[in-house]
Amino acid sequence: MIDLAAWHAEPLPDGEAEARLARLRTATAWSDRLEALRLRLMLGLPADMQREVLWNEADDDLHRAAVEIVTGQVMLARRLKGAWTWLDAAEKRLAHRLPGPGYVALMRRHAALRSLVLFEQPRAMRPLEALLAIAEATMQLEGLKR
Repeated sequence: MIDLAAWHAEPLPDGEAEARLARLRTATAWSDRLEALRLRLMLGLPADMQREVLWNEADDDLHRAAVEIVTGQVMLARRLKGAWTWLDAAEKRLAHRLPGPGYVALMRRHAALRSLVLFEQPRAMRPLEALLAIAEATMQLEGLKR
């Protein structure tokens, strides 16, 4: 199982992501298929079917939260609308299941990223550090408008 409090959307060069995905094409382990979903989302490939299969095969709420976290974080790194739907669902699912420090770290990160402007069309993947800087700048600019 992945660390649900961690960030799972650091960009990879397309070639590296494609090579990793190719190695996972015949994966049967749930965690390997979750990684394949993450890579497909990063590369902008169709992923709805893979996500649905993982969701339906999830053993418990922690596995479902993993699908939500990976989906939402990659969407956020690509600045895609809909990311918060996934991340908010994961937060609710994890409220009583993720150990305190991990849940607090997750909530703080999400709070810091809330001001990101999201778009219908994906943008280039950005590392977490860059997303946090963009979110901070957006908050400051919005504060100046008031």
